[in-house]
Amino acid sequence: MVYGIVSNLDSTNTLEVFHSKKVNEDNIIHVNHLSNLGGILKSGDVVYVMSVNRFLTVGKCLSFGRLCMSRGVTLHIITQPYLDITAGRHWKPAVINQMTKMMYIERSAIARMSSACKYTNEYWDYLCETFGMMNVELLAQTFANDGLMKRRS
Repeated sequence: MVYGIVSNLDSTNTLEVFHSKKVNEDNIIHVNHLSNLGGILKSGDVVYVMSVNRFLTVGKCLSFGRLCMSRGVTLHIITQPYLDITAGRHWKPAVINQMTKMMYIERSAIARMSSACKYTNEYWDYLCETFGMMNVELLAQTFANDGLMKRRS
């Protein structure tokens, strides 16, 4: 099966790209339902996503990538092809290490903020979401086609 992952960042252009990749409308999954997709993926399936920033946090990107690697699922990240997972091409340990460090930095920043400030739960949820989105956007820019890290041709 061929699937597509979308978030609130996507538009009709994303749907056109997915249709060109033979993704059926029924197989387009919102990132909020990623666990549902993870439950049905099997070896040989293909998943398309426009960018790693659709995962909302580096942790979600890392865990979904690991799931794809363990199940033999191809993951195509259209604007960060360096991060594609295919048969014979997985994330290098340095990439996983970078993502792990980014998750640690995110958690550390949130912990420092929480020790210094007392806010409502609603505000903390917003703050954590903002840190996650900022961090995953840094990951997206780092591995973009014109970013710092790219696969050699």
